[in-house]
Amino acid sequence: MPHWYVIHTKPRQEPLALENLQRQGYTTYCPYISVSKRRRNAWQTVAEPLFPRYLFIELTEGEDDFGPIRSTQGVSSLLRFGGKPATISNELIESLRQQEGDKAETPDPELPVKPGDRVRVFEGPFAGLEGIFQNSSKDARVIILMELLGRENRVSVDRDTIIPV
Repeated sequence: MPHWYVIHTKPRQEPLALENLQRQGYTTYCPYISVSKRRRNAWQTVAEPLFPRYLFIELTEGEDDFGPIRSTQGVSSLLRFGGKPATISNELIESLRQQEGDKAETPDPELPVKPGDRVRVFEGPFAGLEGIFQNSSKDARVIILMELLGRENRVSVDRDTIIPV
C-alpha cells in the first residue's frame, strides 16, 4: 500500500526537486499558497510553497526504490525520525489539495492591507508619512487618512507607493 513521505529540499529548490522526481516517475506533491509581495515598485501575487523546503512523495515500501531520491537534483534528504522515513496520512494530503483548490477559485486581494491598517508612503510628495488605509479607488489609487497641518485629511496616492507598517 502506498504512503506519502516527506522530502527535505535544498533552499528555494522545491520546483526543481519536484520536476526531477516527476521525471523519474515518482508521484509528488508540493502545496502552494498565493502571497502578495512588493516587486519592482508594484504589488504582485506570487505562489510560494506552503511548507518551504518540503514536498511530499508517494511511495510503496518494498516496491519503490528509495535510493535515487536523495541523489536527485534539488533534494537534500528524505525526512526521517529515528532512522525511519516520516510518513504523512493520505487524508492530510487530500485535505491540503482540497484547500489549495478552494483558494485558487477565490481571488486574493490586490493589496496586503485592509481598511484600518497603518501604512507608510515611501515615494512622492508624502514620502515618509504614515496614515491609516481607508480603501482603494479607481485608476490604481488608494485613499489614506493622514494628519496634515493639525487635522486629518483624506489623501489619494498611487497604490504602488505604500507599504504596511
